[in-house]
Amino acid sequence: MKVKDYISTKFQSFGISLSEADLVDITLSTKIDLESEISNENKRAVEISMAGFIPALLLRANWSQGDMSESYNSQGVKDYYSYLCKLYGLKDQLSPKPTVTFR
Repeated sequence: MKVKDYISTKFQSFGISLSEADLVDITLSTKIDLESEISNENKRAVEISMAGFIPALLLRANWSQGDMSESYNSQGVKDYYSYLCKLYGLKDQLSPKPTVTFR
């Protein structure tokens, strides 16, 4: 499976279709070719880049106009993001952090 197909398939499971520009944005920092095969060696870098892309992805609004609409499972994407952050030791910027207040 090619890197671009791997990324697209992961996001399609949440109802998100990515453009070619999105795919380039995700892999730009990794210097991994979208046409290369996904492997154990490059999967980590690709998934870390996907996690970096998710906060910007969540800024996209769900919309509908007439017979057309676009929506996605935003909670599922947030959960996937949290999973990737825990898996790779990244700072989770989307999950609420518990706070302690004194009375």
